[in-house]
Amino acid sequence: MKTIAIQRGLEEIKMRLDAIGYNTLYHDEISTPIDAYVYYGTPDQMSLVSVNNMLNNSITSSNPIVVNAYQKSIDDIVKIIESRVYSPLF
Repeated sequence: MKTIAIQRGLEEIKMRLDAIGYNTLYHDEISTPIDAYVYYGTPDQMSLVSVNNMLNNSITSSNPIVVNAYQKSIDDIVKIIESRVYSPLF
């Protein structure tokens, strides 16, 4: 089972991921390695650099995929988590 950390405020995404079998927690509850981190940031808001800095301060032994939920459906988010890529290469 994959462990997914989620930014607070994304409760609906958390509930949907829980319902399909993922182990989810909020980003401020991280105490073990995670497989993915889901956050919401428009292009003019939270940058990937700030997300990376936050994760580096929380996690020591994992390499999570970072997923921006902005303009993505739950199906898109699950596909990214499972494939570990945002889109096909070709």
